[in-house]
Amino acid sequence: MDDTDYALGRTQAEYQRLIEQADILRLITQRMLLAAGINPGMRVLDVGCGVGDVSFLVASLVGPEGSVVGIDLDAEALKFADERRATQGIANVEFRQSDARSADSGRLFDAAVGRLVLVYMNDPTDPTEALRQITERVRPGGILAFQEPVTRNGVGAATRQPALARLNDLLAETFERSGARPDLGEELYWRMLDAGLEPDPKPFAEIPLGRADLAYRRWSVFAQNMLPKMIEYGLAAEKDLRDLLERLHREMISARGLFPLTSLMVCQWACKPAGPG
Repeated sequence: MDDTDYALGRTQAEYQRLIEQADILRLITQRMLLAAGINPGMRVLDVGCGVGDVSFLVASLVGPEGSVVGIDLDAEALKFADERRATQGIANVEFRQSDARSADSGRLFDAAVGRLVLVYMNDPTDPTEALRQITERVRPGGILAFQEPVTRNGVGAATRQPALARLNDLLAETFERSGARPDLGEELYWRMLDAGLEPDPKPFAEIPLGRADLAYRRWSVFAQNMLPKMIEYGLAAEKDLRDLLERLHREMISARGLFPLTSLMVCQWACKPAGPG
């Protein structure tokens, strides 16, 4: 993973948000990993592992005979991830400060996976080149599986709350200004194809839903973690965001229904060609 400007910040508040997000996305990610063919005994690379939740999920699927290497450039996130690993007594995961280009240049992995990671790979590489670099760390015939967002056409199409639609657009623009690609999920199949992979023709996409209280808390924390970047880019002042969140709270509480908890998540997996013979 490259060191693209991370719009949400590298703070304990953000690490906690990631843990809560992981709980929401766990079943979606697990379905992707199983559909992709992550099985017991595999050796798997988790790219952009952050605080470790995808690594822990993969570890439960590959079992004690398998292993997981989680890589990230954020030293503090890796330290936190390893503390969580030790607390949970997980023996088949290790974390390393590395990017895909230098990850374990010896033995190849059976699979490489990632969640909400290619979206940030824009400088100095783009997501297609990043996929090529990751593919070099995977054996011929191995698996790559990634879960990436569709922000504008996902949440925007799933909500009738004007304040949430406005907040979603504001978050997407902030991500774009930081160098990220908030709608990368729409491109994932073609990115894998252009990287020389054989993507599965039947990916799936899901958007997790929740009650108003949970949804409001999720979006409020998300927005507040991004506020410094909104201000830096001249997109919103603190009062603007506060007023928008107050509107969002009123709209959600007054409506009877379920609300998006994250962006639409596209799950796409592919095989690395086995090569001649």
